[in-house]
Amino acid sequence: MLDVAFDPEEVCARVRRQLESCAGKVTGSVHRRTVSLTVCPEETHFWSPHLDVQLDETPTGTRVYAMFAPHPQIWTSFVALQLLFALLSIGAAVWVTSMVMLGRDVLTAVVALAAMLFGGGFSYGAAYVGQGIGSEQMYELRAFLDAALRG
Repeated sequence: MLDVAFDPEEVCARVRRQLESCAGKVTGSVHRRTVSLTVCPEETHFWSPHLDVQLDETPTGTRVYAMFAPHPQIWTSFVALQLLFALLSIGAAVWVTSMVMLGRDVLTAVVALAAMLFGGGFSYGAAYVGQGIGSEQMYELRAFLDAALRG
């Protein structure tokens, strides 16, 4: 969150000017109260971040809310993968419980449960690795927005 001393229309105009004048690594779109910034297609990888900016008018100017996020396709895939591993883990836990209650060998069911838990944890950890890989591009996006708001 950042407060600036000019209205949302001026923020949008400054970001548009910065996008036009900067032939660098940042591209994006500017709407009435929303700005979406990302790296240029030549620099884009599946881990590349987006910077989504919301503008709220205040009595003294504009409050700028910005949030880094992955591409929507990557975010959807991540959530779907986490949901899949969660459901499979629940199924494996029910299987383990059933085997215990029936007095049967639980080794296979426990291995399946451990694999599902490991898969969920691995995919969750991969998100942190992606954030680390994309940190330089996150810095570029933030620096771009700061430069647009300053000048």
